[in-house]
Amino acid sequence: MTNTQIPLASSAPPSPWAQATASADTKAARSLSPAAASDPQPELSGNGFTYRHDWGARRGQWVLRLNWAAVTPQSRVLVAAAEGAAGGPDAGKLVGSARFTVHNVAPRAGGVDIWVDIEWSADISLHVDYLVVNP
Repeated sequence: MTNTQIPLASSAPPSPWAQATASADTKAARSLSPAAASDPQPELSGNGFTYRHDWGARRGQWVLRLNWAAVTPQSRVLVAAAEGAAGGPDAGKLVGSARFTVHNVAPRAGGVDIWVDIEWSADISLHVDYLVVNP
């Protein structure tokens, strides 16, 4: 994982956030199970998977770039961010006093970028859940 100040392609003025990049642990991704033939056609369809990423201890505004070959610009990506419980991603997440906000989610060829804000006075564990559906 790298922490850098890289300007993003945008018409916006220089950003107030830091940026980080990481690669997805594809072995930790879980497939969405297909609906049974007797079930009605689901609203959410396609090939999909879920993944929880430990972005480490952070605070403030960040653009986090998760590299993952299975994500394309056509992917539908839903994200949830929260404080990570002690013990790593498998220990879950918790609702504490810090406020975690996801501002933007942008799938791209080979990954997904998110803008998050962690409102806390010290670095705090950030776990992000990704739900990816490829139509």
